[in-house]
Amino acid sequence: MFAKNHQVPILKRYTADLHIHTTLSPCADLDMGPVNIIRKVRSLGIGIIAIADHHAVANIPAVMEHAGSAPPLVIPGIEVQTKEEVHLLCLFPDFPTLNDFAVLIRSKLPPFRNRAALFGEQVVVNAKEEILYFEEMLLVGSVAMSVENVALETKMRGGLLIPSHVDRPAYSLLANLGFLPPGLDVDALEIARPENLANLLTAHSALRGTTFITSSDAHFLRQMDTHYVTVFYLAEPSFEEVKLALGGKEGRKALIERRA
Repeated sequence: MFAKNHQVPILKRYTADLHIHTTLSPCADLDMGPVNIIRKVRSLGIGIIAIADHHAVANIPAVMEHAGSAPPLVIPGIEVQTKEEVHLLCLFPDFPTLNDFAVLIRSKLPPFRNRAALFGEQVVVNAKEEILYFEEMLLVGSVAMSVENVALETKMRGGLLIPSHVDRPAYSLLANLGFLPPGLDVDALEIARPENLANLLTAHSALRGTTFITSSDAHFLRQMDTHYVTVFYLAEPSFEEVKLALGGKEGRKALIERRA
């Protein structure tokens, strides 16, 4: 018998920014609301974004609502700081799954109140950027979970695990641990300065063959206009397609390119 011919899907190019903060992150500017974020993303031609505030998810429904069915695709996420002070991007296929994870993360935070004068306001807004309330629990700091614990809980829920800005000298996997732990199931590594990737791979040769992405890690609107951008080649803009691309599966791929 002859093998059946499987039609290869036509892949399209999508630029992505998988690390954007909103007004809920205490270190983010008050301009980082749903209307401004989506307007900025569309002006830059970005087709896929992920919202990843520090240890909280309350502004994601508003961003998703404002984006609607038009681009960009909004992937729900959260940025976690582990007990080793390593930042991890945890992205999920839908908001209910993320919210389940976020409840766990919140339970592992130290029970301190935010000091807005010191850390900044933690503002929850609706899709029109109207203030709903101020988050009173301090969202910065480390959760009582290890890198491995966070990875396990993320993967149990079908999420993507991407260590944040691994090339930075603080709050990164390589700065704080010095290496990628054997067996840690990462989907990609985020690099803040792609122009230094060759040097990073020289210093950490074990990372060769790992998928790298770059993101804005934007806390201010102007930070979203980056020199480099992650590009996905996908059949359609969806979480599952992004997952395939990060794994280099079925022809999908993720690349870092200099912004035109």
